[in-house]
Amino acid sequence: MVDVGGTPVFVKRVPLTDLERQPENVGSTANLFALPDFCHYGVGLIGGPGFGAWRELAVHTMTTDWVLTQDYEGFPLMYHWRVLPHAGQALPEELADVEKAVDYWGGGAGIRARIEALRDASASIALFLEYIPHNLHDWLRAQVKAGDERACAMVLRELTAGTSFMNAHGLLHFDAHFQNILTDGQRLYFADYGLAISSRFTLSDEETAFFTRHQTYDRCYALTHLVTWLIVELYGYKGDDRRAFLRACARGERPTGIPPQLAEILTRHAPLAAVMTEFYRRFQLESRQVPYPAEEIDGLFRSSVV
Repeated sequence: MVDVGGTPVFVKRVPLTDLERQPENVGSTANLFALPDFCHYGVGLIGGPGFGAWRELAVHTMTTDWVLTQDYEGFPLMYHWRVLPHAGQALPEELADVEKAVDYWGGGAGIRARIEALRDASASIALFLEYIPHNLHDWLRAQVKAGDERACAMVLRELTAGTSFMNAHGLLHFDAHFQNILTDGQRLYFADYGLAISSRFTLSDEETAFFTRHQTYDRCYALTHLVTWLIVELYGYKGDDRRAFLRACARGERPTGIPPQLAEILTRHAPLAAVMTEFYRRFQLESRQVPYPAEEIDGLFRSSVV
């Protein structure tokens, strides 16, 4: 955080690898490390390696343009960006054991090259971003504890509006959990674009097919996250207990002991959330190549928003 003439500005440093700095790759939104598509899923037990600084910058440019043209205001503005020397960067904790991370994410040469390039990066892109005071996880927890049901209604409305806007404009976020969403208490701001993919990027045929197959992913992910978050916050259920409660709601059992408005959210979206969380579980524990059940999820999504 820096102060610019009395205005707080959030500064984020995004590692810029040597491959991305090569003249022919400057500004490129291609998948330079040839990472497998499943690295977009932000649900692994070990954090993924991300798809590159130029892609993240491109999304910030895109979302800032939407705010400035008043197409949609639910993104933090990017005031400025600059490439800066940044020697001695440490890998994120979940990637620090390179061999473990490479093995978890499939053992491919591209995975190893990307993680090692992050470790050895000597520069970063500094993003100078609008400061939004709260992340959604902390803010909504305080509102729920205070008994403010209207906050959940606002969150549901804004999650739906924001993900729908992004997806309709060729952007899939892929990591819209509540610590990557900011709020001023009036609306939501979607941030952290390290896993995003856009139809404006330079995509391979395989990536284009992946993008097409996941058109409702963000909306389903956001609804699932809201449902599972409410179960934890309202009932304290975690792990197997949370999954059992979610399955019961999906079968039609009405949640009790909570405000009717929140019970309605759980009841309506539990069938979708149950299928999504089973996909997460299998992805985490069985294989990174577990197929995404797009047809089943798309059908449940359409039913849940009718």
